Amino acid sequence: MKVTGGSRGKAKYGKEVLGSTSIVEGLSQGESAQSGTPSDVVDSLLLPALAALVMRQARIAVIEGRMIAGVDKKYGSPIGLTVEDRRAMALVSRACLSLNLPDYGSEIHSLLAMSAKPLGEWLPVPAIAGAGLLLTRLISDEYGAPTPEAEELAKGFSSLTAGIEEQLFAKFRDALEKHPKASATEYYTAIRAFVIRHPLADGEEIKTFGGELPSTLWMLLQQHFYEPVPFGWSTAGEVSVCGHCGNAMRQAITGPSCRTAACAVSNAALEKGTRPAAELLRVSRGIQQYWVEPGIDEIRFYDALVSHHIAAELYPHLDRVDIAVDNIGIDLKSYSSPELLGRKIGRDKGGLAFYEKKWLVVPDWLVACTPHYIDRLRSALEDTAKVVRCLSVSAALQEITGA
Repeated sequence: MKVTGGSRGKAKYGKEVLGSTSIVEGLSQGESAQSGTPSDVVDSLLLPALAALVMRQARIAVIEGRMIAGVDKKYGSPIGLTVEDRRAMALVSRACLSLNLPDYGSEIHSLLAMSAKPLGEWLPVPAIAGAGLLLTRLISDEYGAPTPEAEELAKGFSSLTAGIEEQLFAKFRDALEKHPKASATEYYTAIRAFVIRHPLADGEEIKTFGGELPSTLWMLLQQHFYEPVPFGWSTAGEVSVCGHCGNAMRQAITGPSCRTAACAVSNAALEKGTRPAAELLRVSRGIQQYWVEPGIDEIRFYDALVSHHIAAELYPHLDRVDIAVDNIGIDLKSYSSPELLGRKIGRDKGGLAFYEKKWLVVPDWLVACTPHYIDRLRSALEDTAKVVRCLSVSAALQEITGA
């Protein structure tokens, strides 16, 4: 998304609370807790409303490719803020003013810029701490796309927050449906694995890989999955490449760093030469956020299984789960908040429901940097923890391989 400018209790973000927009309407007209709206109910609306706002703006910027504007939307105009957007911003303003903080909700570009930072840094309301969301970002600071946490928080709050991932891959799914199921699954896995392993690619690499694909899928790969490398990524016409994942490097305060966050946080910086910027394409922002970022750990785990001669399936049945090993369905998730992840899986096990053994696996780097992650995740799952196992990647690998 392009931007120019207490105690561990359970936060009540359920549909029974979120379905009532009259509270938000009242706040946008100046109503306060003193006028009859309970403060705790208002606070419970804050994060879902903000996340829904982020998702709506992502649709405009990432899916539709249009500009985000801070003016009110007029009849017939394709840009501008809706009444729903203003209501969400009013909730943020109310929270900021009550905490004697700058009014981050007053201007949309400033609000989106803050949403790329951990919530605990700029919006330390009790509901955030209570839900384990202090380190959660709603927008990826590198690629400007909404995070999975933002999509999860927005669920049930607005009918306008259809999954960005679903919209992003709609044409891809439509193209796959024209092929037999077995072939579609094979194409899906091959394309997704290629993109994750090639966050940077030149035309020849894409052409060589695409030669094995039906023409419609090859064209989609070229036209929708990749885009030119930004000018600011190069120095003297060259782009520095990460030696771990193949993505571009950037110069951070601490030195060179991979632009893929999951790679940067789990590996020491390693440059593997440079490539001419004029010949390079990068995966588009949405693809980076929804495929490459989580895919770094998925591919790493899959490759480790294969190296131990384990018959593993990658993205079986069009991504029913991330990896399947016999009767074990494995989903890797990298949510900064174990409470939020637990709530998501507790509500819907997704493709794990098709497997006798259901494993929810978390990258080791996330477990290491988040206190008691696995225990908190199991607690958040509640009764679902009886059928869904929670493990770190290393623990899962050890159990499957015995190594």
